[in-house]
Amino acid sequence: MQLSEESVDEFKEIYKKKYGKELGDAEAHESARKLAGFFELLYKCAQEDSAKKRRLKKEPGGFPTDGNRNCLVCHAMITSENGWYDKYGQKCLNCQRALNTGAVPTYVFINHDSFFLPWQLKSKFDLPHATMRKLLRQGKLTARVITTENGGVHEYILLKKENPALVALEKWNPMRKSYDRHRDKVHRREMREELKKLKAGLYAEHAKWKKKIEKLRTR
Repeated sequence: MQLSEESVDEFKEIYKKKYGKELGDAEAHESARKLAGFFELLYKCAQEDSAKKRRLKKEPGGFPTDGNRNCLVCHAMITSENGWYDKYGQKCLNCQRALNTGAVPTYVFINHDSFFLPWQLKSKFDLPHATMRKLLRQGKLTARVITTENGGVHEYILLKKENPALVALEKWNPMRKSYDRHRDKVHRREMREELKKLKAGLYAEHAKWKKKIEKLRTR
């Protein structure tokens, strides 16, 4: 999104007054551009979400997704040819079939922190896919299987409520806790900086619209 120099200068002025720090031209342009893009994206997403909800009232069973998306469960890339949208969100047709048949509970499509995927076992516990399958055969782990149209395995869903050992391991893992603490600390610091810039941008937008309203009132 192209921004005027006036808007960027106003952004810099408000940021300096609010936080006592002066932004360079490059940083101000980049921050203002990101902020404008963020608002544009929010507006676009809100429009799309509203349109989908209106359409669901006419088509409660759902309808094909539009454009390139990702399944909210298995994260596979989906299009209008292999994706479906209903009150549980956007899904690939394999996950949609699992929902329709009851192979996985409906809460999986709402609470995405209620289960593990195989790649998460590798990431969190360094548990290879082959080891996971071995533990499944031994009955030490339990998985819901999402199948393809031909009956093959599309994805394994390991519900946390059916795998308490994994939940306990997730809570106990000291290396993971240390990593998470460091990641969260860095994330919070970055978010504070972004929030400062966001607030400054909001003040700038508010001031700009206030001026426009005042001009209209004086006409």
